[in-house]
Amino acid sequence: MKEIFPPLCRIAIAIYDQETDTLKTFTHSTDGASPISYYSSKLAHCHALTQLVKNKEMRIIDNIPEELICQEHSNKIKSAGYQSSLTQPIFYHDHLIGLLFMNATEIAYFNKRNIKKLDVYIQLISTMLIAETMPIKTLQGAVLTARAFSRLKDEETGTHLARMSHYARIIALSLGQKHGISDEQVEYIFQFSPLHDVGKVGIPDAIILKRGILTTQEREVIQTHVDIGRTIIDTMIQTFNLSGLMHVQMLRNIVLYHHESYDGQGYPSGLKGNDIPLEARIASVADVFDALTSIRPYKKAWSNEDAFAFMIKNKNILFDPDCVDVLVANKAQLLHIQARFRDEELA
Repeated sequence: MKEIFPPLCRIAIAIYDQETDTLKTFTHSTDGASPISYYSSKLAHCHALTQLVKNKEMRIIDNIPEELICQEHSNKIKSAGYQSSLTQPIFYHDHLIGLLFMNATEIAYFNKRNIKKLDVYIQLISTMLIAETMPIKTLQGAVLTARAFSRLKDEETGTHLARMSHYARIIALSLGQKHGISDEQVEYIFQFSPLHDVGKVGIPDAIILKRGILTTQEREVIQTHVDIGRTIIDTMIQTFNLSGLMHVQMLRNIVLYHHESYDGQGYPSGLKGNDIPLEARIASVADVFDALTSIRPYKKAWSNEDAFAFMIKNKNILFDPDCVDVLVANKAQLLHIQARFRDEELA
């Protein structure tokens, strides 16, 4: 596109999470460094974008330095040298999927003539975003269906899955630059984390809901859920023709390795330290923290402070120390997530 439209300097997509009314940076193609990365904001906090979405219309800003856009973005956009912008909401069956942003180095570049030339690319990019994100929704729906139709009275509620996936996103965002995780990969960790224990549909209720200590044999049975989960995911990918799903290995890693321990004493493969895929290390910390602070058939909910103490004590033993440090450093965000996705029985 740069060859056809030389002043075009940035194309970016923010993806929308309807459940939390949040726009999140997702992917971009930019001349130089992207001025906005690892960022999220409530759609409602930007009146201009809210109206844009409500009216399902394109927005053109001819002169960015002189026109007010969302205040949090203004300085970054201006300092990048962008002169004009185009914003297009992307919908699928009337559901907002995300926002497409284009920027140019010329004032008033997005005139009627240029928009007419760009329209086919705007439609193509919109279609590509829908094609990439819908398989995730299909897979998540298939997993939820499998859980609903099983007779398993799983102790992991929907709010547990929501909380742990948001914890995982906080960790992934904070570790993004250090570990080279892109905004897109952060989003996939967020989307895939709730599928970590899908294999529990194959474990008997008597073991899952047991209030006492598991026997050695029962522990061996419950540990098979990771292999069952991998089989379920692979079967669903084949059945629903999702082989083109982006970052599918990341999903397999989360399902298969989220019970590995940092010291190599976990299961199923006894992986150690950085040999454990990062996405699995992130999911593990997020999952255990929420399990500790939630009621289970076999225990009461721990306080956040007691859970933090346990996580810190087990850094470099059970958990990746970087993941634990990020979790502990974001106490305020954790409280917000717990308030937003609260079980009736959550302490």
